[in-house]
Amino acid sequence: MSAGEEAVDVLIAGAGVGGAALALALSAKSECRVLVCDRRGGPGNINRGDSLLPAVTRHLADWGAMPAVMAAGARPVDRMQVFDATRGQVFAAPLPSTAAPYVVLPHPEIERALVETARARCHVRVCYGHKLLKLERAAGRAVGATLQVHGGGTLPVRARVVIGADGATSTVREALGIALPLTDYDHSFYITEVARPPGYEDAMRIELHADGGVLVVPIDERRVGLGVLVFPEQEPLFRAGSLADKMAAIGRRSPLLAGLEPFPQGAHLYRLHRGHAARYVETNTALIGDAIHVTNPTAGQGMTMAIEDAEALARHLVPALRGGEADIDAALAAYERERRPRNAAQLRWSHWLSLLYAARGRTAERARTTVFRLADSSPGRRLQGWIWSRLAARKV
Repeated sequence: MSAGEEAVDVLIAGAGVGGAALALALSAKSECRVLVCDRRGGPGNINRGDSLLPAVTRHLADWGAMPAVMAAGARPVDRMQVFDATRGQVFAAPLPSTAAPYVVLPHPEIERALVETARARCHVRVCYGHKLLKLERAAGRAVGATLQVHGGGTLPVRARVVIGADGATSTVREALGIALPLTDYDHSFYITEVARPPGYEDAMRIELHADGGVLVVPIDERRVGLGVLVFPEQEPLFRAGSLADKMAAIGRRSPLLAGLEPFPQGAHLYRLHRGHAARYVETNTALIGDAIHVTNPTAGQGMTMAIEDAEALARHLVPALRGGEADIDAALAAYERERRPRNAAQLRWSHWLSLLYAARGRTAERARTTVFRLADSSPGRRLQGWIWSRLAARKV
């Protein structure tokens, strides 16, 4: 190793939820040396999903991260409610119980909790302000990377394995020549926070309206988070309109949300896409999370898929790190064989659910209302349990 060079077992590009989860999973199962680099200045300066479903909170518990998640203010959610603007409540039911909780927490705090738990382990380093500048390769294998350090200078890193958890514009994926073709949706979401409505219970609550539905999730005793469905002709308002006009439009969609104090910091219009990379692995280099799959958020599966990628990759990789190059390559290939078909199925499921949610016209409105009313029947409750199991508590 040359002067000034760092050597690790696993180099992870990206300290978002996927990269932090992988560092947690690796460090919970072994004492391999892990370096996580991220171009950003610190955790929590992005605003994405905030739902941690039972499918992943059980992993976070196994990795020792749930105390930090709960200490950050995560709120358990155990019920779902659906209201129609003209018909009132059309569905209400407890979510079927699972061994692990369903909690909601603002995305920046999720990221911070995972990163700080990983940092507490002596064989994990998380370096912000370090951008992966170049993937170093020799004889067809990754041998490390050159990191650009904020403020000037570079840091060479040697690694046995390199992981790209650096999002949809992944530098690692680009270096491997792997494409991630994206298909745009004709709708988007406006993400914002407002004062907690009087009488609102901690619930996953959907407000149906002809202008577009609104998802309401709890944040704390003062605030709730909103995901407002936005159609193309509404985009100018939610992109550049006044705050007062945006809040008035949201209030017209639901009596619950009318006249509430806004908390606009971090509010943004979130354009939606879907896409799936043709492959995940190149010899001793692998990709996880948004670097290989981008999904419609209607089903709330983006973070779930990334954390499940991390769990599967760590499960295959840890034993292989005790062996040689062939063992590592075989482990990464096994990770791809396991995760790619499962992610493909989840992408399809999320796509079809999004089309139902965003369908327009009276026929679509009646269909959605009918579906939720049927869900309160005996067969519907059984179906609801199956759907919740699929979305929230599926097993590896």
